[in-house]
Amino acid sequence: MKKNFCLLLAFLLVSHSLLSQNDIPCYFDQHTNKRSLVEVERQLQIAIQNNLRKMAARTSGDSVRTIPVVVHIIHDGGSENISDAQVESQIRVLNEDFRKKAGTNGDGNGVDTDVKFCLANLSPDGNCTNGIVRIQSPLTDHQSYQRSLLKELSFWDNARYLNIYVVKDINGNVGGYSSFPGGPPDEDGVVVRHNLFGTMGTASGLGRTSTHELGHWMGLYHTFNNGCGNDLCTDGDYVCDTPPVREPNRSCPINANSCTNDQPDMNDQVRNYMDYTSDACQNMLTYGQYLRIQASLDTFRTEIWTSANLIATGCDSNYVPPVTCPVVADFVTLNREICTENSAYFIDKSLNDAIAWQWTFDGGMPAKSFDQNPTVTYDTPGTYDVLLVVSDGVIIDSLLFEDYITVSPPKIGDPLSFQENLDSGLYPPSTLTINNFDQGVTWELDTLASVSGKYSIKINNLINTNYGSSDELVLPYFDLTTGHPDSNVFLNFTWAYAKSDPTFSDELLVLLSTDCGASFSRVFYGTQNTLATGPTQATPFIPDATQWRDANISLDAYRDEAYVQLKFVNVTDGGNNLYLDNIYVGDGSFATTAISGSSSLLNGLTLFPNPSQESSTLEYTLERSSVLELEIYNLQGQLIKSYPMGIQQQGTSRFPISTMDMGAGVYFVKMKTTGMDKMVKMTVIK
Repeated sequence: MKKNFCLLLAFLLVSHSLLSQNDIPCYFDQHTNKRSLVEVERQLQIAIQNNLRKMAARTSGDSVRTIPVVVHIIHDGGSENISDAQVESQIRVLNEDFRKKAGTNGDGNGVDTDVKFCLANLSPDGNCTNGIVRIQSPLTDHQSYQRSLLKELSFWDNARYLNIYVVKDINGNVGGYSSFPGGPPDEDGVVVRHNLFGTMGTASGLGRTSTHELGHWMGLYHTFNNGCGNDLCTDGDYVCDTPPVREPNRSCPINANSCTNDQPDMNDQVRNYMDYTSDACQNMLTYGQYLRIQASLDTFRTEIWTSANLIATGCDSNYVPPVTCPVVADFVTLNREICTENSAYFIDKSLNDAIAWQWTFDGGMPAKSFDQNPTVTYDTPGTYDVLLVVSDGVIIDSLLFEDYITVSPPKIGDPLSFQENLDSGLYPPSTLTINNFDQGVTWELDTLASVSGKYSIKINNLINTNYGSSDELVLPYFDLTTGHPDSNVFLNFTWAYAKSDPTFSDELLVLLSTDCGASFSRVFYGTQNTLATGPTQATPFIPDATQWRDANISLDAYRDEAYVQLKFVNVTDGGNNLYLDNIYVGDGSFATTAISGSSSLLNGLTLFPNPSQESSTLEYTLERSSVLELEIYNLQGQLIKSYPMGIQQQGTSRFPISTMDMGAGVYFVKMKTTGMDKMVKMTVIK
C-alpha cells in the first residue's frame, strides 16, 4: 500500500543523473497531505467522469487549453540569473512534452494532453511584457519555510497566470516543488532550481523537472504513489492505465516490473514523466493522466485557460506584440517598518530591461541613488515616500509609493530574565503576540497538557487545512546586555509534538531579529523526527509527562544587542498538535548541564524520575571524598532550597529530593564541591 495521498506543496523531480547522493529528487510524498486532498480527489473523479461524457462533443477549436506563464527569476547576481533564451527553452520543452510534438524528445508512446504554455505578453496591469521578471534577492538561496516571501517579492494573480520561480537552490539539495490543485491561492505555483530549468545556459538536463512538477500542478501523482496498491483505478496514482509501481525507478530499466497485481501484468512505465527516471528516459503521459489534467483544469483552474483570460494576458492567437516592450517601473522592499539607524533593502522588479535607475528616498541616507537595488538607512522617525524612475534608454517610467517606509525611534528591550509558563490562564498573555496571517487555525491556550501547571499553548495542525501557512508566537523585545557578564544568555522552552502520518510533518522554527524585525535569523528548526516527541497517530495528540522535550539555545552571539526579538513559527502541514510551555530567556548560569571548573572530581550527575511529581533521586559519582552542598534554583536564578551534605565518600551515591512543596515548573539542581559546581535541570509536574 502507498504511504500517503498527496500534499499541498511538492518538491520536484530532478534527473537522477544530475543529483548527488545527498540531493533530494522529489518531496511530493513527504510534503503532500493526504487529508487535504480527499475532497480534491473526489471532485477530480467527478470531473473525469463528466469529461468522458463530453469528449465526443468537443471540437478541435476548443480542445487545446493554453496556460499563461510568468517566470520570476530570483537571483543574487550569479549564474542563477538565467537568460531569456534559457527560459524560452523550458517553455518549448513543456509544449513538446504536453503536446507530444512529433520529432521531439516528447514524442513517446503517450498521448497529446491538449495543454500548451505561453509566456505572458501582458502583465496583470495590462503592460507589455515578455513574461519574465528579474529580482535580485538573497532569497535565491531558498528555504521551503520562506515560500511566502517569494510571493511577497513577486506574484501575479494565480487564477490568471502560472507563477514559476527560478532560484539558485532549495533547502540546499532539493530540485524544486509545485503546488497541487485546490491549495491556498497565495501558495500556488512552481519553484525550480536554475540548473534544472530549460535545456541551455546553466541547465544540465532536458527540462523534464518542470514537466514533472507541472504534472503535479495539474493533478497528477507519482506513478509509484501508494506502491502497488490494491485497485488500479481507485488506488495508486488513481489512473487506470498506468501500471502500478512499487517504488521509484531512478535510471531507465528496460524490463522493470515491480508489481504483479495488474492484469494483464505489465512492466513499470519507466518513461512516464511522473516517475523518477532520468530526463532522457522520460517521454510520455497516458490517456488516464490526460483525463486527470483536463479534470483539474475544469474543476480547480477554471479561469486561467479561458478565451477572456488569454486575451487579457496576451496569449490569444490574435495578439500582435509590439517590436519592443517599454520599461515599466516597479519595486518592493520586505522591510517597510524599521527602526532608526536600521536599513531597508529596495528591490527593483521593473519590467522589460531597465538600464538606468534613479531613486529618491525622503528621509533616507542616501537621499538619492542610481543603484539598481540600493540599501538605505533612516535616522529620523517618521513615514516616508519612495520614488523610482527607470529608463530603458528610450522610454522613462516612474513609480511613487507614498508613506511607504515607517521608521520608529530606537528602543531598549526588556531586561532579563523572562519567563512565561501560561499558567495565568489569560489568552493571549500580555507577554506574547499572536500573528495569525490567514485568520484561520492558530496558537491557542490548552488545558489538557502542561509541564508547568495548568496550561500550555498549542496549535492544532490536525485540523489546519491551510497547508504551508505560518502562525507566529512573538516574544517581547529583550535587552540581552542585561545578562550577568559572567554568565551565558540562553533561550529555553519545552515542546511536545506528534506526527499524524509517517510521511509528512509540520515545522517549528525559532527566529531572532536584531534590527527591529526587519530581518530574522533562524536559531532553531525542527521537523519530522527532530520535532516529534510522541508516537505517530491520526487522533489528536495529547502528551503525557514523558513526551515533552527541552530546547536550550545559546544567545551569547547576541548578548551585546539591546533590542532583540524572538518568535516561534509553526508552518502547518496538517500534522498534529504542537505544544509549547515554559518559555524562558535569561542567564545561562542556570542552563542545563552548565559546568564550571574541572569535572575530574564530580562526575555522572543524573536525576530520576525527571519530570518529577513528588520526589526525585540525584545520582552522582565522586572520584575522592569531598564536602558537598546541594542547591535548587528556579528559572529566575533565585535559590529556593539548600542542602548541606557534609563530607561524602568516594564512589557512586544517591540523594533523595522532595518536590512535594515545589510548584510545577523548571528548576536547576546544582551540586557544589571544592573548586567546582555541576548542574542538571529538573522539571516538576503536578
